[in-house]
Amino acid sequence: MSGTSLPSDGSTQPAAALRDEIAQLHEAVRSQRDIGMAVGLVSARFGCSTEQAWRTMLRVSQDSNTKVRTVARVLVATHDDTADAADAAILDAFVDQLPASGWPTGPWTGEDPGP
Repeated sequence: MSGTSLPSDGSTQPAAALRDEIAQLHEAVRSQRDIGMAVGLVSARFGCSTEQAWRTMLRVSQDSNTKVRTVARVLVATHDDTADAADAAILDAFVDQLPASGWPTGPWTGEDPGP
Protein backbone atom coordinates (compact mmCIF):
# COMPACT_ATOMS: atom_id res chain seq x y z
CA MET A 1 0.00 0.00 0.00
CA SER A 2 1.05 3.63 0.02
CA GLY A 3 1.78 3.79 3.70
CA THR A 4 -1.69 4.95 4.78
CA SER A 5 -1.68 4.84 8.57
CA LEU A 6 -4.74 4.21 10.68
CA PRO A 7 -5.66 6.94 13.19
CA SER A 8 -6.08 5.95 16.81
CA ASP A 9 -9.47 7.68 17.12
CA GLY A 10 -11.27 4.89 15.20
CA SER A 11 -12.62 7.16 12.42
CA THR A 12 -13.84 5.63 9.17
CA GLN A 13 -11.76 7.87 6.91
CA PRO A 14 -8.93 5.33 6.58
CA ALA A 15 -11.40 2.70 5.41
CA ALA A 16 -12.59 5.02 2.64
CA ALA A 17 -9.00 5.88 1.76
CA LEU A 18 -8.11 2.20 1.60
CA ARG A 19 -11.12 1.47 -0.62
CA ASP A 20 -10.05 4.26 -2.97
CA GLU A 21 -6.49 2.97 -3.05
CA ILE A 22 -7.68 -0.58 -3.75
CA ALA A 23 -9.89 0.69 -6.60
CA GLN A 24 -6.92 2.57 -8.05
CA LEU A 25 -4.74 -0.53 -7.82
CA HIS A 26 -7.41 -2.62 -9.56
CA GLU A 27 -7.58 -0.04 -12.36
CA ALA A 28 -3.79 -0.06 -12.66
CA VAL A 29 -3.76 -3.84 -12.99
CA ARG A 30 -6.46 -3.69 -15.71
CA SER A 31 -4.53 -0.99 -17.55
CA GLN A 32 -1.28 -2.97 -17.37
CA ARG A 33 -3.04 -6.06 -18.70
CA ASP A 34 -4.53 -4.11 -21.60
CA ILE A 35 -1.20 -2.46 -22.38
CA GLY A 36 0.59 -5.82 -22.40
CA MET A 37 -2.06 -7.35 -24.65
CA ALA A 38 -1.98 -4.34 -27.00
CA VAL A 39 1.82 -4.47 -27.27
CA GLY A 40 1.51 -8.13 -28.26
CA LEU A 41 -1.24 -7.36 -30.76
CA VAL A 42 0.69 -4.50 -32.36
CA SER A 43 3.84 -6.65 -32.48
CA ALA A 44 2.01 -9.52 -34.17
CA ARG A 45 -0.07 -7.32 -36.47
CA PHE A 46 2.84 -5.24 -37.78
CA GLY A 47 5.59 -7.86 -37.49
CA CYS A 48 7.78 -5.86 -35.15
CA SER A 49 9.51 -6.41 -31.83
CA THR A 50 7.71 -5.72 -28.59
CA GLU A 51 10.01 -2.72 -28.06
CA GLN A 52 8.99 -1.32 -31.44
CA ALA A 53 5.34 -2.02 -30.64
CA TRP A 54 5.64 -0.18 -27.32
CA ARG A 55 7.33 2.79 -29.03
CA THR A 56 4.60 2.80 -31.66
CA MET A 57 1.93 2.93 -28.96
CA LEU A 58 3.79 5.77 -27.20
CA ARG A 59 4.01 7.72 -30.47
CA VAL A 60 0.32 7.12 -31.21
CA SER A 61 -0.54 8.25 -27.70
CA GLN A 62 1.50 11.43 -27.98
CA ASP A 63 0.49 12.31 -31.54
CA SER A 64 -3.21 11.79 -30.90
CA ASN A 65 -3.20 13.22 -27.37
CA THR A 66 -4.70 9.97 -26.08
CA LYS A 67 -3.53 8.17 -22.95
CA VAL A 68 -1.53 4.99 -23.59
CA ARG A 69 -3.98 2.98 -21.50
CA THR A 70 -6.84 4.26 -23.68
CA VAL A 71 -4.96 3.41 -26.88
CA ALA A 72 -4.34 -0.07 -25.48
CA ARG A 73 -7.94 -0.58 -24.34
CA VAL A 74 -9.32 0.45 -27.73
CA LEU A 75 -6.89 -1.75 -29.67
CA VAL A 76 -7.76 -4.75 -27.49
CA ALA A 77 -11.50 -4.06 -27.76
CA THR A 78 -11.20 -3.71 -31.54
CA HIS A 79 -9.31 -6.98 -31.76
CA ASP A 80 -11.86 -8.75 -29.52
CA ASP A 81 -14.84 -7.32 -31.45
CA THR A 82 -16.11 -5.75 -28.23
CA ALA A 83 -15.52 -2.15 -29.34
CA ASP A 84 -18.52 0.15 -29.31
CA ALA A 85 -19.19 3.41 -31.18
CA ALA A 86 -17.20 5.42 -28.62
CA ASP A 87 -14.21 3.11 -29.08
CA ALA A 88 -14.55 3.47 -32.86
CA ALA A 89 -14.41 7.26 -32.50
CA ILE A 90 -11.28 7.01 -30.36
CA LEU A 91 -9.73 4.57 -32.86
CA ASP A 92 -10.47 7.02 -35.68
CA ALA A 93 -8.55 9.68 -33.76
CA PHE A 94 -5.32 7.69 -33.84
CA VAL A 95 -5.61 5.01 -36.52
CA ASP A 96 -3.67 7.19 -38.99
CA GLN A 97 -0.75 7.14 -36.55
CA LEU A 98 -0.41 3.34 -36.83
CA PRO A 99 1.92 1.77 -39.41
CA ALA A 100 0.78 1.82 -43.04
CA SER A 101 -0.75 -1.67 -43.06
CA GLY A 102 -3.55 -0.32 -40.88
CA TRP A 103 -5.69 -1.78 -38.16
CA PRO A 104 -8.64 -4.10 -38.80
CA THR A 105 -12.07 -2.59 -39.07
CA GLY A 106 -15.00 -3.81 -37.05
CA PRO A 107 -18.74 -4.30 -37.35
CA TRP A 108 -19.45 -0.77 -36.08
CA THR A 109 -18.05 0.71 -39.35
CA GLY A 110 -20.32 -1.27 -41.62
CA GLU A 111 -17.28 -2.69 -43.37
CA ASP A 112 -16.64 -6.38 -43.73
CA PRO A 113 -13.54 -7.24 -41.69
CA GLY A 114 -13.22 -10.56 -43.48
CA PRO A 115 -10.67 -11.45 -46.16
